[in-house]
Amino acid sequence: MSRGVALSFALLLLVTTATAEDGDLDALIDSLFTSSPIAIDTHTLAPPPPAPEVGSQATCEQGQHCVQKYLCTNESTSGVGQIDIRFSDSNPCVDYLLQCCYDEDIITELPKASTFRPPVPPMDNPVCGKRNPDGIGFRITGAKNSESEYGEFPWMVAVLKQEQALDQVVNVYLCGGSLIHPSVVLTASHCVQNKSPAQLKIRAGEWDTQTKHEIHAHQDRQVVEIVTHPDYYKGGLYNDIALIFLDAPVILDEGIQTVCLPPPNAKFDLQRCFVSGWGKDVFGKEGTYQAILKKIDLPIVPNNECQISLRSTRLGPKFILHNSFICAGGEVGKDACKGDGGSPLVCPIQGSYQFYHQVGIVAWGIGCGEVTPGVYADVSHFRNWIDQEMKNRNFDTSSYTV
Repeated sequence: MSRGVALSFALLLLVTTATAEDGDLDALIDSLFTSSPIAIDTHTLAPPPPAPEVGSQATCEQGQHCVQKYLCTNESTSGVGQIDIRFSDSNPCVDYLLQCCYDEDIITELPKASTFRPPVPPMDNPVCGKRNPDGIGFRITGAKNSESEYGEFPWMVAVLKQEQALDQVVNVYLCGGSLIHPSVVLTASHCVQNKSPAQLKIRAGEWDTQTKHEIHAHQDRQVVEIVTHPDYYKGGLYNDIALIFLDAPVILDEGIQTVCLPPPNAKFDLQRCFVSGWGKDVFGKEGTYQAILKKIDLPIVPNNECQISLRSTRLGPKFILHNSFICAGGEVGKDACKGDGGSPLVCPIQGSYQFYHQVGIVAWGIGCGEVTPGVYADVSHFRNWIDQEMKNRNFDTSSYTV
């Protein structure tokens, strides 16, 4: 897994040992995705204890109650929008998104139930690809593991598999994805191939899977159709791209937006870009560790340089990088890692401020956070295929077009 400040989204990672003989690329690549889950990330914060119900006394001073920060009008106690994600027992409300608030400072005209979220009107004219580098509603402090700001990447989606565990259904994290239309998610074929739509759902607007006290509630949608690329090749992960169609559109707001897609065959060599994701095995309280959405900035590596680098690994000197891939990374301690498949790699749109194209989909790599770049499906290579699949189902492509 990635070391240092590496993008260790996979809090329950999949660890593999390649067993292919030299020259057997298919078996080698395939072995990178054959594994069993074990918990190995000892640097991840342990989950905080359960937060008291909103409105409970907890151990606040007399006359105070625990409420979501946005329900307290006393800015002197709210840190002026700064939230320290380093959990501390010094917070009597336990959950870092709650705070003690004097009764007279609580917004009394709004309900105090723990399920309350401030109303957010739907956006009439949403634009794709807008990153929120300062977050939404607050900024975090104390980030040590490449945590993203809340709402920084509003197109980020989690692809979940619903499984029966004892007497309940749990949501098992499969992969990342990105919202390209209110009813369509872009991800990797290797994540969803041979999966039944009835098994899957997606979650938009998620940030910290350990709390439900974020400003806006996440939105879940069931899957009705999965379309993998017709030329997807499992052995080498060629054409590793898929579309997920939802049973109902998500409601776009400031925390849930679509990402832009680049024009066909666009080049982004040497640009610095971002990859984001979780990699957590089980969402919510069932998970073993805290999981805030992570981000890492990476350079796009030209394909010829990437191929040279990959040939110096166990892939061997005859390895040829397929034209459906692009590469990013090659910086020690920075990489997408096991469990992050399907997550988006986004690059700035030239001439704009804080607007991004999705140029890649996390596919595979040799190791994590080392000098060898990671390999991503090249989204621009598939732009025409994406457009055609959307039009075949009467979906408008303007949701991801600049």
